[in-house]
Amino acid sequence: MEAPQIGAQASVQVGRRRYLIGFMLMLVIGIAYVDRVNMSVAGPVLADQYQLSPKTLGLVYSSFYWGYAATILLAGWLVDRHGKAIVLPIAVFIWTLISITTCAVSSLATLFGVRILLGFGEAPAYPSSNLIVREWSPLAERGVFTSLMQTGSLLGPGLATAPAAYLVHHYGWRPSFVILSSLGFLWLIAWLFIYRKPEDARWITDAERQHILATRNIPHTGQSNHVAMSIGSLLKQRPMIGILLTNGPQTYTLYLLLSWLPSYLTSSERKFNLVSSGFLTSAMFLVALIGAIMLGYISDRWLSLSQEQAHRGVRRRVVSTVMLLAMASVIATPWIMNEYLLVLVIAITLMMNTAAITLTYALTNDLIADESSAGRTFAMVSFAGQVIGLLAPAITGWIVGRENRYAPAFMLNALLLLLGSLAAWTLPNRRLQPVAEETKRRRDGETK
Repeated sequence: MEAPQIGAQASVQVGRRRYLIGFMLMLVIGIAYVDRVNMSVAGPVLADQYQLSPKTLGLVYSSFYWGYAATILLAGWLVDRHGKAIVLPIAVFIWTLISITTCAVSSLATLFGVRILLGFGEAPAYPSSNLIVREWSPLAERGVFTSLMQTGSLLGPGLATAPAAYLVHHYGWRPSFVILSSLGFLWLIAWLFIYRKPEDARWITDAERQHILATRNIPHTGQSNHVAMSIGSLLKQRPMIGILLTNGPQTYTLYLLLSWLPSYLTSSERKFNLVSSGFLTSAMFLVALIGAIMLGYISDRWLSLSQEQAHRGVRRRVVSTVMLLAMASVIATPWIMNEYLLVLVIAITLMMNTAAITLTYALTNDLIADESSAGRTFAMVSFAGQVIGLLAPAITGWIVGRENRYAPAFMLNALLLLLGSLAAWTLPNRRLQPVAEETKRRRDGETK
């Protein structure tokens, strides 16, 4: 039998309608980040309204991530138990309602409560989306598919920050939450019409369906040569530890910029007004979005991974390299005086860091052997990212309040990226779950 084609030529022959799924995942992650960036834009206004110090404002920014981190493992379990097709749309409905109700808060305590609940609601987004990437993307396109999904974290702030700043400046922060958060309902309606498994989707051709099924590298139902992995057994594996240590600094970098960039631009160090800072932030995220998608595409074409190479974690080398590039631009940021150069340097940080997150998720997909524990595996990756990432808004607020400048916060961020890059290069170098025969031999050896 002729081996299935997995390269770009095969993709052209069978069509590219499957990329609609990648685009929809980009949108849902983008909408999730719109709900986060709303608070970042409103932050300076809320600080004046409630007389918040930088330290307290940092805690407000990080409160969303408390709820997110607390429920991400439960979200992974729900995805494994009930399926992404059910969990994701329910989660979008719930978090959209919660985000809209932010407009009704009347005290600092209720603001904290709503942000924590929003974190609860958004927790299933990444575990579900990564499994949909695994379901719909051929192995040779996993980088670009994951890139489409992850660049939603740039699309949301890129498109929403300027409108949010305009709404906050002219109408107050409450209407901004109502108007922009409602986008979740529009996505949900479209998703319910579009999403099916590749096996059942009528809007792709039979040739494209067969191409996806033959090349996506998911074990067929009934093959039981892999052991379902618990969270405890995942944490005992070197590749899992490497992925967790890699994703943590990446998430820290994203959350620092997502939370504090508007405040940084309006601070005494940069002196932009709220509307200008909103447009500059949007420009940074949109420039980074284009670059991150290109990097995902280039990584697929450059690596051209075979299954054996994917299982050995070859993608980790690219992850490590782009993290070093992100580190270099973070170090340069406090010393850039020209505003156009500042936009470019921060955009490079966002682009490289998002590409690193994208490729880390793709690397995780490469290393997963057991389909039944894929949801909890991605939940573990997200959990580690949140545990480290949620520290970014609070620690940055503490540093700014103590030092009255942002440079030390950026230097700490650069150090974390260096450590994450080393973890990426050295640790995730073999299949994540052991095959049943290896596990049996290990157990037999222990009993002798």
